[in-house]
Amino acid sequence: MPVNIATYNPRLTCVHGVDARVKIVLVLAYSIALFCVHSWWGIGLLALIALVAAVLARLDVGQAARTMLPLVFILAISLLVNSFVLDVRSYDPAHMPGSVSVGIFAETPAIALVGAFGFVPEGFVRGCYYVLRIVLLLIASLVLTTTTSSTEINQAIKSFLRPLERFGLPTHDIATVVSIALRFIPVSIDEFQQLRAAQTSRGADFDTGGLFTRIKSWASVFVPLFVGLYRRADTLALAMDARCYGTGKATELHAQSFSFKQKALLMAGLACCIAVALFG
Repeated sequence: MPVNIATYNPRLTCVHGVDARVKIVLVLAYSIALFCVHSWWGIGLLALIALVAAVLARLDVGQAARTMLPLVFILAISLLVNSFVLDVRSYDPAHMPGSVSVGIFAETPAIALVGAFGFVPEGFVRGCYYVLRIVLLLIASLVLTTTTSSTEINQAIKSFLRPLERFGLPTHDIATVVSIALRFIPVSIDEFQQLRAAQTSRGADFDTGGLFTRIKSWASVFVPLFVGLYRRADTLALAMDARCYGTGKATELHAQSFSFKQKALLMAGLACCIAVALFG
């Protein structure tokens, strides 16, 4: 079965050594910058940043491409909706919605293909821009998830929530729940893929037949999937109880330290994202 790219991949890279808090904040700032820029040179700078981060993290290109396969349909619909118009006679390029700079294609008239159905060059460029934005957002999230372990994410969330302890909120429990939920996502996906492959090898057909026939076929996957998830949850609860979770204040094996190098990287990354967002 293919390895889920969203799981942590331990390697000795400079991105792995960055503090999880810094990576989370920078990914958040990068995501905001992606939706603030409205020019191709701005999105190009953000694409360069994502490419450099992916290379430094040694992100597997093949596995990343397979991860994007579920988004291909959504991306294709977004591109098609922006690229074609049903009635070229009612199309007015001067009132084309959107604030993305399309350069020489601005206010270009639609090209009739079959009858009133036509192709919109300006819309095609704008659709490519939206598709690229989503792909870059996914790459940034993959760099974060593949270079940051669930333990590091848990510690980072606890650090972010620590100021709320003065209000009596159980920040440690909240961080633990979030960490477990994040960890179970790739586990659930991997188990789903294994169950579907197992049922397919036994002759199950998920793509043909009527509605009830397909429901019956998918039941052979989802029923053992939910049973397995509940079994994992029960085992996890027993493991946490055996380790006396909740009986006292939790301690950390490796205390987090926010060095000057991490602070400098955080400030530089934030400054870069803010500059691109404001002037892009």
